[in-house]
Amino acid sequence: MSNLKSKKISISNFCKLIPKIELHAHLNGSLNEDILKQLGCDETSISEYQKLTEILNKTSRNLDECFHLFPIAHNATKTKEKLYMATKSVIKDFKKDNTIYLELRTTPRSEEDMSKEEYIETVVKCINDCKSKYKILVKLILSINRRQDDNNAEESLKIIIKMKEKYPDIIKGIDLSGDPKVGTFNENLFEKARIAGLKTSIHCAEVKNNEEVKKILDFGPDRLGHAVCLHPAYEGSQENWDLYLQKKIPIECCLTSNVICGTVERYEEHHIQELINLRLPFSICTDDKGVFRTNSSKEYEHVMKHFKISPTDLYQFNYNSVEQSFASDEEKKRLIHVLNKVLYLFLGDIFSMVQIKDYCDEPVDEQLYRDLNLAPMWREFY
Repeated sequence: MSNLKSKKISISNFCKLIPKIELHAHLNGSLNEDILKQLGCDETSISEYQKLTEILNKTSRNLDECFHLFPIAHNATKTKEKLYMATKSVIKDFKKDNTIYLELRTTPRSEEDMSKEEYIETVVKCINDCKSKYKILVKLILSINRRQDDNNAEESLKIIIKMKEKYPDIIKGIDLSGDPKVGTFNENLFEKARIAGLKTSIHCAEVKNNEEVKKILDFGPDRLGHAVCLHPAYEGSQENWDLYLQKKIPIECCLTSNVICGTVERYEEHHIQELINLRLPFSICTDDKGVFRTNSSKEYEHVMKHFKISPTDLYQFNYNSVEQSFASDEEKKRLIHVLNKVLYLFLGDIFSMVQIKDYCDEPVDEQLYRDLNLAPMWREFY
């Protein structure tokens, strides 16, 4: 491995090489173009699914445009067979991007071919089938959509708890997701989930709603999704920010998602800067990598490029993400073991450099990938 240590690499290649921890990825928003074609989507639908990436240069963007696209993926995964294919494709994509731990989230739904229980069973089966094939540790977070009324949300929760009891090693958490402009946060519902042993990751402050943010912070979930409008500089209230500073709940940051949806104007203005400066807990996530045509490597690159983050800082963020994950204590130890092995045995004195070579769009050095063979470590992991 000495030839790897002697190389200077670009920020882009460095971000592709390091093992990644993904804590906020929606199944139906993470489909690539190839799997959409296999699922029967025509070119018009695929272009529609990916159209948001074409609006980066528009002066006006809004979150509503994002939520109009998800029915395309829902329509493409209405059968158990197609849902299984989609799940497998997403897991494979994350593995190809050197993701070693993935928390995939999805909202169970009923279709002609399957009940909500069968929907969950199908995703769980795929996760189990992929475990040994792709050598990636995958957990499942099941969501309740904000559009559901109280009765439907209660029904969904009962099913989620039932499935969690059946698959406790896979199903780890519950989320509140969907259009943040509709519905409300029902703390009693999520308290029932917590009592049942489910971890909680709540989409919070995607839009300005200080009253709801206060309720969510008072509840104290295990993690917050996005939290764009939390800091006073980003339309949040000082009261809520002070409360957040007391609780220090980890935030799942999705830079490209926020920029494309217009909740943040530019990458360099993203609220992750406040978390970095104050050393508050956060993770770097993709949200919907298919819709936004991104991946974890690109998100890591944006953080390094726009906020002058060092390689060791980025590695520390990954260590922190492991601690924030819903993996078991034993799994966290193994993930840290993998991170340490790559850091000390493979990347070596890359970390002794004060700066990595300036960002450039050079092609990936395939020899680096061949040198960075994680298979022996995964044999230890499993």
